Amino acid sequence: MPTSPVDVRDHACEHGRIRIVQMHRPEARNAMDTAMLVGLLDALHDADADAGLRGLLLTGDEVVFSAGADVREEHDPVRRMELFAEFYAYLSTFRLPTAAAVEGPAVGGGVEAAGACDVRFASSEATFRFPGAIYGIPVGPVRTIGLVGIGTAKDWVFSARDVSAQEAHDRGFVQRLTEPGRAFAEALAWLELVASRQPETVALQKRMFDNFTGLGDRVAWEKDALRVHAETGQLPADMGLTLPRTVRPRRV
Repeated sequence: MPTSPVDVRDHACEHGRIRIVQMHRPEARNAMDTAMLVGLLDALHDADADAGLRGLLLTGDEVVFSAGADVREEHDPVRRMELFAEFYAYLSTFRLPTAAAVEGPAVGGGVEAAGACDVRFASSEATFRFPGAIYGIPVGPVRTIGLVGIGTAKDWVFSARDVSAQEAHDRGFVQRLTEPGRAFAEALAWLELVASRQPETVALQKRMFDNFTGLGDRVAWEKDALRVHAETGQLPADMGLTLPRTVRPRRV
């Protein structure tokens, strides 16, 4: 019997529950295919509707966080790109505090998923490879800029090189650098600590941070870029003028 590509479970703590969402395709290094994206979106929808939750933890396994989009899958490109766009947008603006626990490589769509969380805990042996032109359209620079600054974002995205956990931590992409095998436990402990605070206050603070950085505008911009690329196979020459955006991203 086939296993689900997404494992969802709850961790009970003193002040509520933490929802754990684990990408689970070990045979494909947790590559993100259509079924996994549907499972991830379902998990977010279910968590959004659960009033007893106090946080959400996204993780892979002890070997790899995610190898990114599954390049071997025979798929509907428009459908899958829409799923990627919806997943990143939903996770980026999720109502609860979110953390990513990263062991091993996080590549392309996988590093995007980690970047969509509020904070990132990474093993010292983790690596990150940000989307670059050699893999298709540069998905995610608008989010990466907000996390590490424009110069570092250009370096990482244009080169699509492997970024060590130490460098990612030094540049502010990773908030907590852990010993190997400790990213999950420390991310869970952080979410438990946040859960001990008044939930309405945390929710307000999260909205304030996101609004200050223009996160919603940048996410909407990226969603439209992904949709245009999925439908046409290319991006407009001047995205600033011709993308069908309902909002224009702030310049921060």
